[in-house]
Amino acid sequence: MSKQKTVIIFALIIAFGFSAGCTGVSRGIGKVTANKYAEPRSGTVWAVPPPQLEPPHPDDKNVYISFRNISDAQSVDLTDELRNAAREQGWTIVSNPQEATYRLRASLRFFGEVKPESGGAHIARSMGVISGAAVGVGTGALVANATDSWAAGAATGIGAGGLVGAGIANASKPREWAMIIDFVLEEYNEQPIEYQMMRDTGATTRDSAGTGNTRMAAGGGTRGSNTSSGRMTKSSNYFPHGVRLSAWANQMNMKQEEAMPYLRERTEKVVTQMLPQ
Repeated sequence: MSKQKTVIIFALIIAFGFSAGCTGVSRGIGKVTANKYAEPRSGTVWAVPPPQLEPPHPDDKNVYISFRNISDAQSVDLTDELRNAAREQGWTIVSNPQEATYRLRASLRFFGEVKPESGGAHIARSMGVISGAAVGVGTGALVANATDSWAAGAATGIGAGGLVGAGIANASKPREWAMIIDFVLEEYNEQPIEYQMMRDTGATTRDSAGTGNTRMAAGGGTRGSNTSSGRMTKSSNYFPHGVRLSAWANQMNMKQEEAMPYLRERTEKVVTQMLPQ
């Protein structure tokens, strides 16, 4: 490290002191030393990518969007973000799922801290099948992990005193948060399609996909039959594509509340990559 940079770093420590907190000092130092974790970073990883669907007719650009939270972070609700993103693309949001040409059902599976630079990929891969989606479609997709090492840009070797040095060292460590969401994108077809899906615990062999739906009166109901392999063969006018997304954000000593706005923004943006254009 050059003498000039060293002088600047100590000047920052004196200027900020404890009043700004070790996190603020560390991030300020990180900007001087070009540490990539000084500023917040975010991105997305497709554990199971969205399907490539044919563009819909303008009259068919209607979608039903639902969201449920089955993670430990019960306060998180992404319904508005998902629906607003679809509207901005020119989609009409319908309140009755039986009248939709497309149905996008989102389930938040996980929200928490993960290993830096992992993007939540390991957790996403370990979650098994996407409930409610057809199996064998896109489930073999792998995730590309980032290869950069956070330590390469970290500020080290600053002798600024025991407690201050330890505090800055801890505050300089990157923390990464991930939000893993399973999507089931259902596409309407004129003729029923038969497919297989994993059997849910306690699930019945019939759902309400076609109940009261005039468009599906001639066979729109969904039937199911159990098999010895633990799968269920189903037939429906809606074919369920499974998609799994991990949205991530990291920064020096990033707190959960700091990560949330970036994760929400990233999740909202991916709607443009799931709904056909």
